[in-house]
Amino acid sequence: MALIKVDETKCDQDGACVRACPAGILTQQASGLPAVVRGMAQFCIACGHCTAVCPHGALDNVRAPLSTQTPLERFPVLDPETALTFLRSRRSIRCYKPEPVPRELMEKLLQAARYAPSGHNSQGLSFLVVEKPEHMKGVKERVARWMKALVDSGSELAHKFHMPGILRAYEQGQDRILRDAPHLIVVTAAKDHAPARVTTFLALEYVELYATSLGLGTCWAGYVNTCAQMTPDLAAFLGIPDDHVITGTMMVGYPDEIYHRLPERNPLDLRWLE
Repeated sequence: MALIKVDETKCDQDGACVRACPAGILTQQASGLPAVVRGMAQFCIACGHCTAVCPHGALDNVRAPLSTQTPLERFPVLDPETALTFLRSRRSIRCYKPEPVPRELMEKLLQAARYAPSGHNSQGLSFLVVEKPEHMKGVKERVARWMKALVDSGSELAHKFHMPGILRAYEQGQDRILRDAPHLIVVTAAKDHAPARVTTFLALEYVELYATSLGLGTCWAGYVNTCAQMTPDLAAFLGIPDDHVITGTMMVGYPDEIYHRLPERNPLDLRWLE
């Protein structure tokens, strides 16, 4: 089956699909119609740019079908002021209500991760949601055990990340590891998936931003993530397959506070190369 199909009655031969193809596998023929360069179809990354850029729906791609694409009524979707206010309104939530997030809402939240950028459109991430209190407790216990081993060994990492204080709070019943969040999102990828960590950061940032519109709050679970990178204990507890690694973790739940102001940040450090 051919990679692309062109409706000649709709194509205005403007070459937009050829220019938009990041893999450079399309060419504009003498007739003006687009075509796949001979022998290059295998290099299509299924990004869908060629299909999406055509205003007339003249091109279809079997790896990114026109029928699966949603029409975009206007672009940009947000005006600059609204977009910046939305981005600035994001906060890392460290106080959560105890009630769990329904699975259907959690799945809706995680759907946003599918649309984040990924290296060469490789995607390749898997998501695990820790939702039961006993499993959340198990995660905290393993992170605390890992921290204690670092503290006892005099690790510089333990000092740098304030682990003695975190452990003291943990022993007193104060959760500064998972902040009493009801759930934890765990992202995994195959060990040989080179762009996985960057792809994970981008995907979880989409999740973090989308969460606010759903009435949810999130916070990167840095201690859990570092623990997962340094010891296999956590992955084993979570049932992660041996050929996969944990690439990112994020707390999620209903926030127990609302912020009413937008804090300022350091001035932009910018220079131009003359």
